[in-house]
Amino acid sequence: MTGRRVGRYMTPCPRTIGASERLAAAHRFMRENAIRHLPVLERDELVGVVSQRDLYFIETLKGVDPEQVAVSEAMSPAPYVIDPEASVARVVREMAKHKYGCAVVADKGDVLGVFTTTDALRVLDEVLTEQARAPRRGRTTAQGRRRARS
Repeated sequence: MTGRRVGRYMTPCPRTIGASERLAAAHRFMRENAIRHLPVLERDELVGVVSQRDLYFIETLKGVDPEQVAVSEAMSPAPYVIDPEASVARVVREMAKHKYGCAVVADKGDVLGVFTTTDALRVLDEVLTEQARAPRRGRTTAQGRRRARS
């Protein structure tokens, strides 16, 4: 995974939501686009990220009306932001360490995409598939060692 870069595996994200938008709108947008994480912008600047889980949690609180509460009330401020050239290995380590569900991929302040745990699993699948197909050099099975001694 060392040479792998996040930009290759991220989910491209021209989709964002405004901090003042309502939770109900965010929920609809996520459902319609089959996404679980939305970068949150305020005046074209990244101010947070809201996840489907955040929305579900806030909506379960007594007295919360999703048509009235702003996304800014449910978002995680200061999201984990990375460059598209960031190493997948480093990003995955940070995500696991801090239990982040995603990293926002940005370049010079422009949101390019989101690298999620699902994207990380796609990378893992690719690595494991490559390893399974690679010839095993320098390894001898126990059976092969027995034959060599005979």
